[in-house]
Amino acid sequence: MGPSEKSFNQVKSILGMLDRSIDRLREQRTTPAPALSSVPAAPIPAVPKAAIAPIPAAPARESRFGRATPIPPASN
Repeated sequence: MGPSEKSFNQVKSILGMLDRSIDRLREQRTTPAPALSSVPAAPIPAVPKAAIAPIPAAPARESRFGRATPIPPASN
């Protein structure tokens, strides 16, 4: 008993959408980016390092399951 005609058409439709999406992304990647306007942007003022507040460290969270450990290789 093989796949039904409806299932086949659904898979075919999904694959067609994926193909179009891949082609669109490939087109975007291979075409050069449009030239930006020649208006110069305003310079960004430098912020002294003393003015930047340090980001506090996040508290350590202990899981009730503990840390992950690697699975030992199967010895056959």
